[in-house]
Amino acid sequence: MAGFCVAGRSARTAEGGLLVTQSRRTVWLLGARGAAAVAFGVVTLIWPQVTVLALALVFGTYALVDGAMLLTTAWRNRRERWPAVACAGAGVLSVVAAAVTALWPGLTALALVVMAGAWAIVTGCLELWAATRMRHELQHAWLWRISAAVSVVAGVLLWLRPDAGAVAIAVVLGLYALVAGGIWLAAAWREYRSHAGHDSRSWWRPASDTRTAH
Repeated sequence: MAGFCVAGRSARTAEGGLLVTQSRRTVWLLGARGAAAVAFGVVTLIWPQVTVLALALVFGTYALVDGAMLLTTAWRNRRERWPAVACAGAGVLSVVAAAVTALWPGLTALALVVMAGAWAIVTGCLELWAATRMRHELQHAWLWRISAAVSVVAGVLLWLRPDAGAVAIAVVLGLYALVAGGIWLAAAWREYRSHAGHDSRSWWRPASDTRTAH
C-alpha cells in the first residue's frame, strides 16, 4: 500500500532539483517497504512449526512497521487529498491490527485469520481505489493495481478457510508478502531508472544538498 502513497507526490512534482529529491525519497521508501515485506515473507515461510502466537507476533510487528510508514507518508503527502486519505486509512488499520496482536496474547487461529484477512482486503481495496483515481498522475500505476489485487486475493484465501492452522496462515501471508515486496522493489527500481538520468550524482546526496530548479 505504501508504494502507491509514496509515488503520488513524486509524479506531481515540478521538474528540477525538487523532482530529484522527491523521486529519491520515493525510491528509498518503496525499497524499504519492499524489503520489510520480503523479510516478513521469508520469516513466515522458513518457520515450519510456527505457532499461532508466534505468527501473530511476527504479523503484528510487520503491521506496525507498515502502519507507521503509511501514516508518515500520509502526513508528508497531506496536500494530495486522495493519496493521503488512502494512506492514513490503511495506516490506522495496520496499527490497530498490530495493537490487537500485542494486547490479545490468547489470539486464536480463527481470530488471526479474520483479522489478517480483513487487513489484507481493506488495504488492498484502498490501494486499488486510490490508484484508479490517480491513474493519470501515477507512474507505473499498473504496479499498484497488481499489488492491490495480490492483497485482496490473500485476504480472500484466508477467509475461505477460517479453520486453517498456523502453518497454512503463514504460507498465505508469506507468499503474499514475498509477491508484494517484490512488486514494491521492482517499482523502486523503475522509479530510480526513470529519474536517475536527470542528475545521477544527486541521488546519493542528502536532500538538503539538492537545489530546486526555477
